[in-house]
Amino acid sequence: MNHSISPLASRRRVLRGAVGAAIASALPVLSNAQGADTVLRLGYIGPGKRPAAATGWALRQGLLLREVAALGIKDISTRNFPNGPDLNEAFVSGALDVGIYGDTPAIVAHSRGLDSRLIGFDAVGMNVWLLTPRGGARSVKELEGQSIGVARGSYMHRYVLGLLKEHGLQKSVKVIHMFPRDGEAALDRGSIAAFAAQIDVGPLLASRGYPVIDQAAQHPSLRGTSVIVASDKVLQARPGLAAAWTRARRSALADIQRDKEAYYAFHAEATGFPLDVVKVSHPLSQFPEAAYPAEGIALLAEVKSFLLAEKLIDRDFSLDSWRVNDA
Repeated sequence: MNHSISPLASRRRVLRGAVGAAIASALPVLSNAQGADTVLRLGYIGPGKRPAAATGWALRQGLLLREVAALGIKDISTRNFPNGPDLNEAFVSGALDVGIYGDTPAIVAHSRGLDSRLIGFDAVGMNVWLLTPRGGARSVKELEGQSIGVARGSYMHRYVLGLLKEHGLQKSVKVIHMFPRDGEAALDRGSIAAFAAQIDVGPLLASRGYPVIDQAAQHPSLRGTSVIVASDKVLQARPGLAAAWTRARRSALADIQRDKEAYYAFHAEATGFPLDVVKVSHPLSQFPEAAYPAEGIALLAEVKSFLLAEKLIDRDFSLDSWRVNDA
C-alpha cells in the first residue's frame, strides 16, 4: 500500500479523526453524571500505562484524586492513545471526560465542533526532532522531491508543514502518515528521507546514530504544547474540576522540584524510555505552574493562526472563550 499523500491532500486530511467532531453535538454523549458518575475517564497520548508530566505525578501520588474527591469523584481511569485524532474520536463517542494531548489536534477538534474546554497545560514548548537515515540528507533543503514521515494530525505535523513553508518546499515534499513506532524502521530502510519525531522518540533515535537536521527548538513558534481539555458535559456536572486540576498540578510540581530524580525515575518507568532520553525531552522548565501561562497561550495563538491560514480549519474562535476561567 502506498501511504504517501500529496501536500494538498495532507492539508485536507490533517486530523482526519477530528473531522467527526463537527457532529459531536449530534451524537449521544454519556457524561459521568449519567451512570457511573464516580469515575473520571482520562485519555492521554503515549506508550506507557499511565501519563507522565505533572498530571502523571499527581495521579501517582494521589494528589489529583484527593482534589477531585470533593467533587464526588471516587476513581480516575486512564486510557492511552497513539495520536490526537484517535483521542478526539474517543471524546466524540463520549468515552472520555478529560484528555491530555497536543495543541494541534485539540484546536482542530474544537474548531470543528467538539464540545470541549481548555482547563490547563501539561507542558509548554515541546521540541520536535527531524531525523534522516544515516548518510541521508544533511539539510532541510536537500529534502526537495523526497518524503517526510510524521504522525498526521499531531503537533509534529504542524511543525513539518510550517518548516516546509519556511523553506518553500510545500509543493515538492511528500508528507507520509507514520506512527512514531514505525519511524526507525522506515529510516533504517531508507524508505523516507526524514522523520519528524516527538519528545522521547527524537532523542532516542538520535542516540542510535540517526542524524538530526532540524529541531522545532530552532523555530520557537513551531514548538508544541500539551493541553488539558475537558468535555462540556463533565464540566457542567463538576463545575470545580478545572480549579481542582490546577491545584493538583501545582502540588505535584512542588513535589517534583523537591525530588527531581524521583520524578524522572517515575517518568522513565511510566513511558519505557531511558532516563537520559527522558531528561533531555522533558526539562522541568516546560511544566508550567500557572493554568494558562502566557507562553502557552501565545503558542496556541500561533497554532490557530497557522491552521486558519493554511485552511486546515475553517472556523476561528476566541482562546479566552475556550478556556475555563476558574482554573
